[in-house]
Amino acid sequence: MFYSDIHIVVSKMNECAKRNIPFLFAFNFELNEALFIEDPSSQTEILFQTTLGGNSKPATALTKKTDNISFRSEPFDDYERRFNIVKQALQRGDSFLVNLTSRTPVSTNLSIKEIFDSTDAPYRLYVPERFVCFSPERFVLIQEDGTISTDPMKGTIDASLPNAEEAILSNSKETAEHATVVDLLRNDISMNASNVHVARYRYITLIKGQEKSILQVSSEIKGQLSADWRSKVGDIILDMLPAGSISGAPKNSTVATIKKAEATERGFYTGVFGYYDGKSLDSGVLIRFIEQDADGNLYFRSGGGITAKSDVKSEYEEVKQKIYLPTMEPKFSEVICVRDGEPQHVGYHIQRMNRTTNHFFGSDIEVPDLSQKIPDDAKKGKYKCRIVYGKEIESIEFTPYEAKMRKSVAIIEDNNIDYTYKSTNRDDLKRLVAKAGTDDVIIIRNGMVTDASYCNVVFEDADGGLFTPEETLLNGTCRQRLLDNGIIKMREIRREDIHLYSHIYFINAMMDINECQKMDVKDIQMVF
Repeated sequence: MFYSDIHIVVSKMNECAKRNIPFLFAFNFELNEALFIEDPSSQTEILFQTTLGGNSKPATALTKKTDNISFRSEPFDDYERRFNIVKQALQRGDSFLVNLTSRTPVSTNLSIKEIFDSTDAPYRLYVPERFVCFSPERFVLIQEDGTISTDPMKGTIDASLPNAEEAILSNSKETAEHATVVDLLRNDISMNASNVHVARYRYITLIKGQEKSILQVSSEIKGQLSADWRSKVGDIILDMLPAGSISGAPKNSTVATIKKAEATERGFYTGVFGYYDGKSLDSGVLIRFIEQDADGNLYFRSGGGITAKSDVKSEYEEVKQKIYLPTMEPKFSEVICVRDGEPQHVGYHIQRMNRTTNHFFGSDIEVPDLSQKIPDDAKKGKYKCRIVYGKEIESIEFTPYEAKMRKSVAIIEDNNIDYTYKSTNRDDLKRLVAKAGTDDVIIIRNGMVTDASYCNVVFEDADGGLFTPEETLLNGTCRQRLLDNGIIKMREIRREDIHLYSHIYFINAMMDINECQKMDVKDIQMVF
């Protein structure tokens, strides 16, 4: 899997590509270690994602509070010392551009696996107990017809700054740095391709982070490989290493300067990885990178290009700006019943929303006076008010309510399902309903009855007593209000207890106990 002789990996890449066998590869920056996995989708130890596919699940929102994430940036004096080494090399003419990087300790309650699962980026790679990468930057794409392209990224700015796009595009230092990298990558591709040209020059990409977003400047370079490119694809990749965008120009003297200034190996940080799917190859530069040492400590690796015009304080701030986790912020929804223009039981809903935002973001959420938001056409009859929110409310919409009648309900078991908070992501619940092939399901977890897919359930016994399961996926506002008022009681209800009851009520914010659907237990026939 890991090889100290990178030429073994090069040879394996050539052989597999020639035979149209998929593979995953990676080279570290120093070119003294490489990774190769044939048919990588058949294993689940090392997870990856590229634009051609991968073996990982799509990124999902974090399911735990992360407000204790902190980064301890390199002291300015230390960075300045290393910056001056690079600046002297530039002044001597050893280089025109040098990529200088930093290693920043990270304190977080997240594992690198959790970071991987929740990061959204075009190029993602997870190696257990070693590193995780969530890179926005392509190295090269080789299409089936031999078209090779790359999109070097050079130049970043805080997206929240006034006129940020204009500022980054008009900055002379950034312009010169970008031109140098484009010229370098154009020459790299020219070693194996013909008709090399710049298809797009200095376009802007927005990269969203958990706390902030940045604008990234990129260009697109294209060329054409020979018809037999597969038989030498490993050599083509190796010829271009290390990647120009994260080393500098000219490469040999620049790499020597980097070794002197950084005084430690980068390892796989600023290396490259890629995936061949049997037809085409896509690869990314290993930036936006967190490594784990032998003691379990985490470090964020980031850097920036240094030219003769670079200012040390500006470069220091840029390095810090790139330290972020592009984790997907969870989104939640709250449904409130509106009757004849009056929102119902708002206090219960706000309490639940605050529990959610305090858990994930550490603060209450500000909910406006909903009665002032109701449109005129929603002031008569029964309407559903749906609020979508994260740290803040994102949208409020009102729609006429039509009750959905269940003609079929299945009992289905899933011991791993979790819906503690009312997330907008209902994929697991939808999956269970689809599996059952019914209108709804009653979910059993660890032998205990919980909820239906979008309702709490209440069981009626032979004496007319009303009981809701102690175990629940989501404590609904209607359920809690009925408990508070003594209308229903909690009871441990196991799978084998269901037949002891006569009827089941399906309740939620839109369907109170006196108006919801009531179903005979004997009609629940499907058992999974």
